[in-house]
Amino acid sequence: MTRHRAAPATKRNASASKKNVRWNGSPGLKGQRREVILRSVANVLRNSRTSSLSIQDVADELGMTKGNLYYYFKDKQEILYQCHMRSMAISLRALEEARAIGRTPSESLRILLTGHMRGILNDGFGSILQTDLENFRPDQRKIYVKKRDKLERGVRSIIEDGVRLGEFECTNVKLVGFAILGAINWIPKWYRSTGTFSSETIVEEMLNYFLRGLQHQPETAQKQTLKRNGNKDDISKDNPI
Repeated sequence: MTRHRAAPATKRNASASKKNVRWNGSPGLKGQRREVILRSVANVLRNSRTSSLSIQDVADELGMTKGNLYYYFKDKQEILYQCHMRSMAISLRALEEARAIGRTPSESLRILLTGHMRGILNDGFGSILQTDLENFRPDQRKIYVKKRDKLERGVRSIIEDGVRLGEFECTNVKLVGFAILGAINWIPKWYRSTGTFSSETIVEEMLNYFLRGLQHQPETAQKQTLKRNGNKDDISKDNPI
């Protein structure tokens, strides 16, 4: 009976490594490959009906093994954290742009919220907003919350400027800021790229809704008369319902 000798170790190793040659951690490429992995996480979440993330799904998306995936990231927690940070970086760039080129509070708020929503809808990381922050390590959570608070303060600051200049009408700036950002951050829960509305339609319609709600409404002649006279009953007699 003829026996076949095993291939030399070097040949076996070379053959086994061919499948994952893209993920061998070559110097100078690791950062790029980490970015590709994070983009694949965004794709997995965007195409999923849940906010849960399976590392196996990410590995399958990239055609690599979970073992190779963990060469680039220590664990699932680190992957989620890095995705959150990239999402926040997009929004903070929009805040910087709003401050730099916005000529009025309305224009600044439009620039900021447009960049924030486009980041969520088009840049791939928006779906990560639905994942749980409670599993972050304390140091990660501290860094992320600091950046998130910076964005929230930026929104409130623009609204406050609008109120001060008489452009916006708002009695509770903090609450309105939370309401706007909360509505935007919930978009990944219901948005699908194959749905009825395009991402640009959603951005434009939601922006118009937010800004209309904030715009200072000129007083009607009747309200002005009420203020001058301070007597609602008299006005009612002149203007029966």
